[in-house]
This record gives sequence, C-alpha cells and structure tokens, in this order.
Amino acid sequence: METPVGTEGSNFRELQIVNVVASGVLGTGEIDTDVVGAELSIEKTVMPGRVYLKPEEMPPVSMVFRSGSYTIAGASSWKSVLEAVDWLYETLDDIGVDVSREKMFASASVKYLVVTGDLNTKLNLSAVVVGLGMENSEYEPEQFPAVIHSPENTDCTVLLFSTGKVTITGVGNVRKAYEVYGGIEETIKKEMLMQWAG
Repeated sequence: METPVGTEGSNFRELQIVNVVASGVLGTGEIDTDVVGAELSIEKTVMPGRVYLKPEEMPPVSMVFRSGSYTIAGASSWKSVLEAVDWLYETLDDIGVDVSREKMFASASVKYLVVTGDLNTKLNLSAVVVGLGMENSEYEPEQFPAVIHSPENTDCTVLLFSTGKVTITGVGNVRKAYEVYGGIEETIKKEMLMQWAG
C-alpha cells in the first residue's frame, strides 16, 4: 500500500526525505496539558497549551495540544510517523489520558515534508535567481547563502545552494516534491545556470 508520503522507504528517485511532519487527534476532547506534563516521567517540555515529548530511542518529537490534537515532527518516513503515533498512544494511555488508538491512527495525516536533492553541479546563484524568475526568487548572500525560490502554483519553498544541493519544504507528498525538483532541474539546464567545477 502506498503511504501518504508517496513511497514506502525514505528515498524517492534522487530525493531524500529528511523530515515528515504529521498531525492528528487524540480521540478525546480538550486535555489539561499541565497535568499531562506533570504526570509524565519522560523527557518533555511543558509550554502553555502544549507538551513536547521525545522518546530516547526515536528521533521524532511528539507535540500534544490542549485542543486534543497532536503533531509528530522529525520523522524520516511514514513508518517512522506511525511508530511515533503508537509510542505516543502508549505513553499517554499509561498515565490515564483518555486517548483512542483507533482515532489517533485514522486521523494521522501528513502536514508537509522536507526533502533534499543534489543537482550534482555547482550553481551560479546570481544567474539562478534570474533564470527562475526574480518575482519568485530572492538571493541575499550577506544574509543567507542560498536562493529562496517559491515555485508558482505550489505552497512549497525551495532552497538552492551553490554546491548544487536543493532543499524543498512544504510539499504534502514526495511525488509533488519530485515534480518541483524536476521543473527546477530542467529550467537550470535550459538556462545554463550551472558553472562547472574545474
């Protein structure tokens, strides 16, 4: 079965998934996050209206909100998201929070992904801004060492570095990320924005 991330693994063609951010509901109404934070004996950060939880053995961070919703951040795959949801259910159930495993899993959905790729060539970033369109791109090398590009008709943001590394954030699945990546790669090749090493 294809996952919401778009692939069963952490890779898709030339792209690497580095962060999956997902959210869902706990299956209960509002919860008192201060009480939940006080009851938990694991690594946590309690802030107004929310609690951040992190298991020792897994990288994803779970955020539980007063509204009865949760967010998982830092997962590397959909499988990692589901493992974090399962861990969160067990953790909250153990301290007596009225949560529903079924609703937690059924409501889990991807908010956005962060993926990286490599164009395998050095880039002239000043030329990249012009080639991709100055109305959708910005490059302020004194402030940030990459072109920040917002492709038309998408909600994602693309960072392009002079090394050829590319980071795409804000897409809902990896196939969309690959479309964005492919479009940028094609434009860069067409506009000859690459500066070959040597």
